[in-house]
Amino acid sequence: MEIQRKFQQRIQENQKKLQELEQNLLTIKVSAQAAVEDSERIFTELIRSIEKKRSEVTELIRDQEKAELSGAEELLEKLQQEMADLKRRHTELEQLSHTEDHIHFLQSFQSLCVSSGSEDSPSITVHQHPSFDGVRKSLSELKERLEEFCREEFRKIPPHEPNTREDFLQYFCRLTLDPNTAHRFLILSQKNRVVKWNNRVPSISDHPERFDYYCQVLSKESVCGRCYWEVEWSGGCVYISTHDLILFLLPFIKDTQLFNHVYMLILSLLNISLGSNVVFL
Repeated sequence: MEIQRKFQQRIQENQKKLQELEQNLLTIKVSAQAAVEDSERIFTELIRSIEKKRSEVTELIRDQEKAELSGAEELLEKLQQEMADLKRRHTELEQLSHTEDHIHFLQSFQSLCVSSGSEDSPSITVHQHPSFDGVRKSLSELKERLEEFCREEFRKIPPHEPNTREDFLQYFCRLTLDPNTAHRFLILSQKNRVVKWNNRVPSISDHPERFDYYCQVLSKESVCGRCYWEVEWSGGCVYISTHDLILFLLPFIKDTQLFNHVYMLILSLLNISLGSNVVFL
């Protein structure tokens, strides 16, 4: 029968699509796993390379430390030896000054003068604070270049597109309503985050930004980029939209009636009907 043939044909087509879909799923899983393994391998190699360089830099610093300490300790030993020799001679001269044997005084004094020498002590330069600033500066510059390189390269990786509420919450924006724009039938409360429709005309001051035809109210905050917010409502129908598109559309609309229609349609960020209550979360 013709109907059976058509059913059989559709079954075969769906079976083929099912196989293709299963193959696509398998390909995605295999590709993702390969990407994960490659990234783990690359990061492991990068970490190993950084650890190796860290050890090399530490060794260089320690070698410089040993060289500085060796020179300082050698200098310290020479100074201590010279100080001990000077103190010994000072003591001998002090004792010699009290002797009454003039011959012994002349012989000993001449001997002290000859042994002490007339030459000055060699010039000694003491480095109070051996500088490692060059190493620190180089490492800081390396860190900045590496971070900048990572930022530039990671920007090339396409971000994960949000598709769940948890994904969208990272772009959450806390919005409040602008009382200067609220229609006279709209009552704001709870720090301008709740709006209710009320057909009783309250005595409110007029404002040039207040809507006087449609029951509308604008958000007080402007948004840019990727933003997310949540709204709860009860009662009648509520229309929510953004109006930045009007800046692009209106200059190209020449018909006056169409211009007014598009203007009022796009401008209504929050259009509330009879008996509606709206709460921004």
